[in-house]
Amino acid sequence: REGLLPKMMEELAQQAVNEVYSKENTGAYENLRFSFGTVVGTMNKLANAMENGEYDFDGTHDKKKHPPVKQRADALKSQAADIEVIKSKVDAKEEEIKELKKQLKQKQDELSEQQIRISLVEKKLENKNREADEELAKLQRKLDDMALQFKKKEKEFEETFDALQTDIDTLEQEKTELKERLRVLSKNTLLQNMSRQSSGQGAVISGSASPVAGSVIQESPLLAQQVVALRDALQYNKQELIRLKAERMKKQMAALPPLQVPKKPVGLASATGTVPIGEVPDGDSAKTDLNKLIKRTKDLLTYILSTNLCPHVCTQPVTDSTGPLRQFIARTAELTSLEKFTQELQVQVTTLLAANRTGGQVRTDFSTFPTPQFARMLHEKSGDSIKIGSVQIPVQDGKGEIIPIHIQSDQLRRIHGKFIM
Repeated sequence: REGLLPKMMEELAQQAVNEVYSKENTGAYENLRFSFGTVVGTMNKLANAMENGEYDFDGTHDKKKHPPVKQRADALKSQAADIEVIKSKVDAKEEEIKELKKQLKQKQDELSEQQIRISLVEKKLENKNREADEELAKLQRKLDDMALQFKKKEKEFEETFDALQTDIDTLEQEKTELKERLRVLSKNTLLQNMSRQSSGQGAVISGSASPVAGSVIQESPLLAQQVVALRDALQYNKQELIRLKAERMKKQMAALPPLQVPKKPVGLASATGTVPIGEVPDGDSAKTDLNKLIKRTKDLLTYILSTNLCPHVCTQPVTDSTGPLRQFIARTAELTSLEKFTQELQVQVTTLLAANRTGGQVRTDFSTFPTPQFARMLHEKSGDSIKIGSVQIPVQDGKGEIIPIHIQSDQLRRIHGKFIM
């Protein structure tokens, strides 16, 4: 058993409604409801007629009068059917009105949006017009300025053209004068050559060529003098530039700090030779003591250099007897002994020098000491003095002399106190 699907039935009903109700199409369901209502009304009429025997036709048409109640009932039934149809139509119209209201509201919203857009576009257009007017005004001002500049340039061009034209006329006039002078000179030279020579054209050619050369020869000394003057001026400028550069370099060299020249090693012996300190007599004992001191000094210098240049690095495991603290203590003790040995060596050298100099030492019961005068003299010769100031004493002209004075720290304090007071 086969049947139609609901979807297919809806499509068939829609096609039938479109064909039948082409002008008054209010929807498939409404039209079908209206049609079915009409059919129901007609069927009711037929049923009533069949009940009343109206269709029992025997060939005669007898008109039977129905009672008023029956007629009124039939009329009410037909009116009820008509009311149903009208009600369905009214419902359809109400739906259409609702849809139209929705569409009208949408159209109003779209209209308001379009009005807003129109206002924005008008505002933009107004801004663009204002900007265009401003740009046009700027361009007009630029055009006016360019027109004024063009007029100025045109006026300057005319003035320049007039000046150039005047210069051209002047040059043309000078050219004409020079040509006239050349023609006169050529004519004079030609006449002179013709008077000297009797032959024809060769003399004329040589005579016509000579005035130009003569004019060049007459004008060349001025040019030669100018060239010589310019060459001399250039040479003078070069020498002046060299002199100024030399003076500037001399000033720069003078402004540099002085070079610190290292002093020559002071001692009984050095790498550059022996530097004597004091006067040592020629006795054998003095020479022996001096040689011993020289040997001890060399040994001390060698040991100090080897110690500083070849430091000892501990590679043994750390213990109580070989720890870093022990090594530091041993190193400090070694430096202390070296300092003590150096001081003893200096005292021995000073004692040797003082012993071999008359009045150089003072003897006591327990020791001998160098005299203060000898110590001061030795200190002056050692070159360790530092200049800390100078005192100028007014004397007669031409009798000035520089006398160095070596003082101790306490003497410096006393002198400073005297000057402050």
